[in-house]
Amino acid sequence: MLNMIGKILLVIGLMIIIFGYFGPVKSGDPIIGTLFIIVGLAITALAFMFGKNRTPRT
Repeated sequence: MLNMIGKILLVIGLMIIIFGYFGPVKSGDPIIGTLFIIVGLAITALAFMFGKNRTPRT
């Protein structure tokens, strides 16, 4: 699962992806919408990279 930072980044990334699709893409400006979607995907990837639970090694 994800820790708190991962969950926050995941929610922000998904919100940006949804805004990018339903905002600029639906209104007829696909280039800006695509940029929003790419940024949202990058933030979502960072959520999985930084938000992993660290298991202590013994």
